[in-house]
Amino acid sequence: MVAAFAAGAALTPGALSSDAGRVLVIFLGLVAASLLPTITHLINSMTASGRSVHNLRRLEVEIQAAMDALFLMFGAVGVSVAALVSLSIEPASLLSEIPYLTDQILPRIGQALVVAPVALVLWRVGQIPAILRRTLKVRYESALEEAKTKLADKAPDTGAMRQSFPTHPDFGKVISLQDLQSKDG
Repeated sequence: MVAAFAAGAALTPGALSSDAGRVLVIFLGLVAASLLPTITHLINSMTASGRSVHNLRRLEVEIQAAMDALFLMFGAVGVSVAALVSLSIEPASLLSEIPYLTDQILPRIGQALVVAPVALVLWRVGQIPAILRRTLKVRYESALEEAKTKLADKAPDTGAMRQSFPTHPDFGKVISLQDLQSKDG
């Protein structure tokens, strides 16, 4: 983050004021637009239907971690966009009297405040699929456990199975071959 801040400050003043700034705003808008549905999806996945207390706690931990990461990225997008807007505003004429303030110092600080959060977003944006996979895994395990429990509850006991498939009374009876031949003969 420090390196990204320094890189942003090292850029020539005005580097992010033209087309680069517009492209950056579009990119940040797309990132923010993808974060909000992801957050909504995660919030809606926290239901108690059929889940054990253990699985609910695991899901809550995963969702909390996911929400923290997503809101951090959303905040970084907000800081970058605010810094881009501030770069486009002409400073007060009173500040122009201070040497290098409006033409070097403030633009470089503004660019650093754009580049550092963008670097954070780029560094963390790859976490979104991993977050969704971890949450999906917890939900899958919960659903699997619920299905196994329902299946076990619906399965008939051994006695009922034996009554459903009765065996002939002579089933398994050992008969001597000589006795069988004498009956036939």
